[in-house]
Amino acid sequence: MRTKRIVTALLACTAIAATSWAKPVQLKSPDGRNVVEIETDGEICYSLHRDSKPITVGNRLSINVDGTEWGKAQKCRAVKRRSVSTKHTVPVPRRSREVADEYNELMLSYKGYNIEFRAYNEGIAYRFVSCSKKADKVNGETVNFNLDDNALTYTQLTNRMQQWFEYNYTERRFASLPTDSLIILPMLASINGYQVVFAEADVYDYPGIYLRRDGSGLRGDFAYFPATERPEDRGNKIYVDKRESFMTQNAGCRSFPWRVVATYDAEKELLSSELIWLLGSKEDADADFSWIRPGKVLWDWWNCWNVYGVDFSAGINTDTYRYLIDYAARHGIEYLLIDEGWSAPFDLLTQADGVDMPAICRYAQERGIGILLWTKWVNLDRQMTEALDLMQKWGVKGIKVDFMDRNDAKMVDFFERTAAECAKRRLMVNFHGCYPPDGMRRRFPNIMTREGVYGLENNKWSKRVTPRHDVMLSFIRQYPGPMDYTPGAMLNAHIERFAAIHDEPMSQGTRSHQVALYVVYESPLQTLADSPVHYDQNPDSRDFIKKIPTVWDETIPLVGKLGEYVAVARRSGTKWYIGAINGTNAPLHLDLDISFAVGGAKRITTHADGKNAARQAKDHIVKSTTKIEPTLSIDMARNGGFAAIIE
Repeated sequence: MRTKRIVTALLACTAIAATSWAKPVQLKSPDGRNVVEIETDGEICYSLHRDSKPITVGNRLSINVDGTEWGKAQKCRAVKRRSVSTKHTVPVPRRSREVADEYNELMLSYKGYNIEFRAYNEGIAYRFVSCSKKADKVNGETVNFNLDDNALTYTQLTNRMQQWFEYNYTERRFASLPTDSLIILPMLASINGYQVVFAEADVYDYPGIYLRRDGSGLRGDFAYFPATERPEDRGNKIYVDKRESFMTQNAGCRSFPWRVVATYDAEKELLSSELIWLLGSKEDADADFSWIRPGKVLWDWWNCWNVYGVDFSAGINTDTYRYLIDYAARHGIEYLLIDEGWSAPFDLLTQADGVDMPAICRYAQERGIGILLWTKWVNLDRQMTEALDLMQKWGVKGIKVDFMDRNDAKMVDFFERTAAECAKRRLMVNFHGCYPPDGMRRRFPNIMTREGVYGLENNKWSKRVTPRHDVMLSFIRQYPGPMDYTPGAMLNAHIERFAAIHDEPMSQGTRSHQVALYVVYESPLQTLADSPVHYDQNPDSRDFIKKIPTVWDETIPLVGKLGEYVAVARRSGTKWYIGAINGTNAPLHLDLDISFAVGGAKRITTHADGKNAARQAKDHIVKSTTKIEPTLSIDMARNGGFAAIIE
């Protein structure tokens, strides 16, 4: 797993000319707007300005390797600069098929290590690169982002390092952030009129980072390597009892994760960034991912196998899965996700009573439907080779792995191993119960989507997945990579009528809000979460959803305001798709510039809130017209939505 990163580290360590260098140095983005100044000798620190306005100033950085502090009391030996301007084709595109990669780079050389800085037009990133040949332990890392007390922050807060990475966003001034809470990345802050994202990228053999308010700034906090572990939740999860004094045992000849400060003029620009993907390690040169097939996914779990009007007992059994396969085939839905219950609780090699998985997979293949299988990570970790070999033999197309709930280095290694072993067998991966994306999908395009989001499943037991929350997710959680929110509810209600019902769940907001999520949200595997019975009762909404792709050739952000509304345009082939959602409890009118989509278009089909959607959330209207104007005027009900297909 480490070969690629070791080679990269060796190249970085040998590329710098052996000339002395003075302190400090400056690095500018290609457009000159982002300027990072670095104090290179003694205690290394940096400051970032955009348009000469301070973003974060006087930030310290260091890594403790086997008791030695890299980044302190050392003299810079040499510097090398380079500029890059190229484009990359994304194997499984979420926002655009082609991504521009343009930055200026500065490499600082020290005894035993380098520090690499990159300045992009949309921010900066830095990382340590080890030149050591020893497999020393990393005992700690100093990550520091100083902020003004008045900076407005948007954060997910937790008091535990072992948790689901699923929370609502809090909005408060930096000075009022609690000091005893951990902040889950990515984090967003409004600073001097800019939208600033704090994130990480390319995390391997290393724990993911949390942030914590500490005096005038944010400091990094990490889950150290597990020493002892214990089963929890009847053995479904593994919790860490005690941790080691080190974060990872691998500090030798490698690159460490990127620390990212991204800067944007407006909220809507967050909707088109691929910076985290660009900072990820590239896939191996000889890797073949041409077999990956994005698509829609019919799902059995959210709706609790709630099928009726049939001549069999619905539940976790072969008859139900055959019925769902037939439904997917009739409606052009590419996959069926078979969630928990199909196997023995702690044995992936043993099927549950009433389930014949080889027969189910054969039946699905005959009808052109791919099968995705759910598993707990504790089972997969213990039975990885045998279980994946068996699934490959059955003809399974991918897996959904759940309940990891950690981001220490041991768990990060599990993510890497799983992605690699699945790639060998041409299996796609959906990580659930996990930390948000960090760029790993660039090296492993078969990582199709991740949870790490407070999504629709929580409506089964909670009232906290609100339309406002939906809007926040589009700007912040979705920033680093795809998210498996699992939309598609056909039972829709406003908060005053909403009820958390486990066996027959619903969504908050209007029907059109739910349909629009298929355009606003990004996931190359995108679910239809509700029961086929409910989709058949609402064929116009079902058929509209069926027409929306799951990967995109181009994305154009239209408008957006944090917590209030968002509108985005996406292109697949020659067709354009518009999605907008309203996160407020008031009606909203928007005039959207879609002039780029009008040329040659012959028809626009819309899914919009009905006249009575403010009272009855399910009220909607689907209509088509040949009249297409460069300005699209839309009216959304409170907590509403809008979707359009232009062709």
